[in-house]
Amino acid sequence: MAGESAQTVTTSVEASTRRASMVRQWAPALSMTLLGLLSYVDRSVLAILSPTILAALHLSATQYGYAILVFSLSYMVANPIWGLWMDRAGLWIITIIAVAIWSIASGSHGLMMGFAGMCFARGVLGFGEGATFPAGLKTVTETLPEEKRSFGLGIAYSGSSLGAAVTPLLITPVAIRWGWRAAFGVTALLGVLWIGLWCVLRVCGWYAAPANEALRTRELPSASGSRWNRNLFAAAAAYGLGAAPLAFGLYAAPLYLTRVMHLSQASLGHLLWLPPAGWEAGYLVFGRLADRRRRTDLEDGRSRRPGDVFLALSAAGFLIMLAPLAAQTRLPVTATMVLFFLQMFVAGGFVVFALADGMAVLPKEHSAFLAGFSISAWALVTGLLMPVLGHLFDHRQYVLTFWLVACLPPVGTALWRILSTSRSSSARTLLP
Repeated sequence: MAGESAQTVTTSVEASTRRASMVRQWAPALSMTLLGLLSYVDRSVLAILSPTILAALHLSATQYGYAILVFSLSYMVANPIWGLWMDRAGLWIITIIAVAIWSIASGSHGLMMGFAGMCFARGVLGFGEGATFPAGLKTVTETLPEEKRSFGLGIAYSGSSLGAAVTPLLITPVAIRWGWRAAFGVTALLGVLWIGLWCVLRVCGWYAAPANEALRTRELPSASGSRWNRNLFAAAAAYGLGAAPLAFGLYAAPLYLTRVMHLSQASLGHLLWLPPAGWEAGYLVFGRLADRRRRTDLEDGRSRRPGDVFLALSAAGFLIMLAPLAAQTRLPVTATMVLFFLQMFVAGGFVVFALADGMAVLPKEHSAFLAGFSISAWALVTGLLMPVLGHLFDHRQYVLTFWLVACLPPVGTALWRILSTSRSSSARTLLP
């Protein structure tokens, strides 16, 4: 009996140790989930409240599109800069600086009085938020084993889609009761709370800098390395153009639902969580699939690239072309929201597989730069796309809008095929 009791205690202790180890292993990735959530709450408030804000400030959809362009260009420039800083100076302190900058910028949106103020606030916000995804990918590569990184990436990046989903539910009641300016004050407060959490993780030892962080490499691989350049640009093309439909779901969907479906601001608050929920599901589902695919490759000694996945996702993206027909069904809002959900789901797959492939063929120590460069491509595409979509919206050219959005992922897939090199060749050239 005493032996059985001792064995039970030992088993219980081992189980507790495994649980503690699992919590410690996944806590950094989960903190990045909250970081992504914060980032997309901050950037989504303007989109969610755009019908009200544009009316209050007497701005057009085209002007709104140019404000998004300012955000996107600033975001595009900032992503590789933050990624490079993180690779060189370390993740922890650089992330705090970035969150502080963008939280102040987010709160300043409550003070804007017109087009110039909107552009300035969006520009500073875009610069600060450029740290979000480099921090997420770097955390995953530093804290998780290779066979868990794609799902870890999905967990870390899922906060962005979750943030976009909860923003309508969180912000709309605040805006309706206290006005749209007060909603931006809430976002600044959330930033302060996240910084406190990040400090707690460091103090508790749940995130510790890698032992060689002080000795991390100070230079990127030589720009003359053609395979580095080609695979880096291939990942950026797949991400930037493949995930371009996210821009429509995040920034243009609220205007489409108000102008075509004639929904009120209050109704939008009950519906706009659905498209980002598709994005969230895409991260998690495709993260699992990418890890399973990678695990099978390691077991079989293969090295597959995701070209077949990109082709399938590109084909699925054309479902958005059914949106004009959905508006004529018996349940137009429901049918439209299902299509928006699927569109975001597919875009999430492009994000996961583009970065998973990049992690497999490019050096681990430059993971933050890989994320920053790839997301800069997405920001550039978004910045160029949104003024065009705003112009088309002002002229009620909605069918052309859907054609444009659906055709970008196939272009990204084609560029990826042209630019990418074989995985084995990349490994021989890039790995130490």
